[in-house]
Amino acid sequence: MSARAQPRKVANQPTTSLRLLSRPLESLVFLLPLILFYEIGCLILHTRSSTMPDQERVVAFHLLQLLFQLFGSTGVWMPGLAVIIILLCTQAASGQPWLVRRKAVALMYAECALLAVPLLAFNHLLRAAPVATGIEGRLFSEVVLGIGAGVYEELVFRLILISLIVLVGTDLLRLPARTTLVVAVLASAAAFSAHHHPPLGGEPFAADAFLFRSLAGVYLGALFVWRGFGPAAGTHAAYNLLVTLAS
Repeated sequence: MSARAQPRKVANQPTTSLRLLSRPLESLVFLLPLILFYEIGCLILHTRSSTMPDQERVVAFHLLQLLFQLFGSTGVWMPGLAVIIILLCTQAASGQPWLVRRKAVALMYAECALLAVPLLAFNHLLRAAPVATGIEGRLFSEVVLGIGAGVYEELVFRLILISLIVLVGTDLLRLPARTTLVVAVLASAAAFSAHHHPPLGGEPFAADAFLFRSLAGVYLGALFVWRGFGPAAGTHAAYNLLVTLAS
């Protein structure tokens, strides 16, 4: 009786860090309307001095702008371009076909709305303060900043930070992949929660809000690992939008 053949390794199989980014091209197509809405919305609000959004409310966006200033670029479009470039490079490195399943992209919007519901329920359970995303009483500015926070906070704290920790831990330090991934998710969740408060953020520290955001960061980190950057950013944006409309 012959031995069972061992499964062959799939050609161009992504490395451990790239597995975190499932279907990057579809994530890009999914996120483009959100990125454009945020950027155009900020331009519209910029023309209204009384309702102009404070960019530092989306601290991750402000941090990205500071980063680009170090290289001599101050364009407001650079963070959005960074999302596009990163996802295109990830798509190229992943070896996946350059195909977009339109139905999958459309279903991603419904998926993100459903995945945001547990965050709403958990926020209500902890009685944590709603995430402030804009100027009180200014619905449009709150929606704009809420969507921007969903995209750019996930970019910084999930796409960049988790991937960087996994890259250093598994590829450079040769640590166990599973352990490194758990540490990366927990570290990104703590950093995500802390950045809303001084010295980076402007929100006074509150234990319930910090706990909620930390646990929400774990949830979004697990979602990022499981489904990729697009669904994680979309879920974050959907939660911010639902909180704004419900307040």
